[in-house]
Amino acid sequence: MEPLDLRKAMQKLGIFPLVVGADFRIRAVSARLLKILGYEPGDVRGRSVVRLLGIEFFQELFVRGGPLWERPFQNYRAYLRTAGGEQYLFQLSGYRETDSRGAFFYTLFLQDIHREGQRYRLATGEFEDSIRASRMLRPYISRQLSSRAKSAVQAGYDKIPNEKREFTFLFADLVSYTALAEQSSPDEILEMLNVSIGATSSTILHSGGFVDKIMGDSIFAVFEKPLNAIIASIEIQKQFNILNLFRLKSDQPEVSLRIGVHTGECILGSIGSDDFLQLTFIGDAVNTASRLERAAEPGSILLSEATVDLVRENVHVIKSVELNLKGKALPLAAHYVNSVSFAGPRGPITLGLDDHIF
Repeated sequence: MEPLDLRKAMQKLGIFPLVVGADFRIRAVSARLLKILGYEPGDVRGRSVVRLLGIEFFQELFVRGGPLWERPFQNYRAYLRTAGGEQYLFQLSGYRETDSRGAFFYTLFLQDIHREGQRYRLATGEFEDSIRASRMLRPYISRQLSSRAKSAVQAGYDKIPNEKREFTFLFADLVSYTALAEQSSPDEILEMLNVSIGATSSTILHSGGFVDKIMGDSIFAVFEKPLNAIIASIEIQKQFNILNLFRLKSDQPEVSLRIGVHTGECILGSIGSDDFLQLTFIGDAVNTASRLERAAEPGSILLSEATVDLVRENVHVIKSVELNLKGKALPLAAHYVNSVSFAGPRGPITLGLDDHIF
């Protein structure tokens, strides 16, 4: 690890050092501070600090400010003078110490303050910008990915390690999306996708799964428990029933969704290069779930035999089919379900596609 460069660290925080000697001449000054104020280094270095502070503030800080320097101070606000003669508001912290020859010198740390309407905001440089960017990125990155990254850091890894285990995969896709898109403006398409895919994502997260990818009009989600994936599937289809009531009232075409669910072993691994990596699920189980979704009827939920075997006592199968899927040597048994039963906090709960909406 490289040694900490205190000056660079301060500038990333938006803090600019200014060192003033006992003769009140400027010993050192941040180049970034000079840029803000509009000076060249030769304009101020070795000159009286009055050039930057102005005579009134100089007297307040150094002449009448004796007690101010008895201990380190902070959060002191004052105006500095720009090269153009304007005033620029800063927040100051500082302390006085003695050099090797026994002479005083003063170290000031300045942060510029921006005025936004009737309010002032303290600038904190690249550090705050990085935090704000991280917050902005948070909704774009799955909680599962963030959690695995933290675990990898705590374990001392340079990147997220691969993992082989069993998961339940859910694919959901809008039916006739291309036809809908042809009849709608881009703004209408975006609004429809945000409502439909947004509701689907929320239901998946609420049911204990996580969204791995949103691919335009389709969504890929992963669950550790197959029962949670089926609960989410039924809740999603029920939400689409409600959505379509409002669309019909607005003379908009109905929106249908197909859902396929399969459980199997896969590898969760990193794909790509050092410049860009994607953590993704690799294996036949993922492909099978995707193909089940494509084979499902609009508005339905199609489960693989492997998933049904794990939750057979909880689901009501309304129809069983054998599918000849691309890439599969043998037909795949699959089952349409319309209800699921499970233990709730206040007793048994049954959710069904045929339940009353309101």
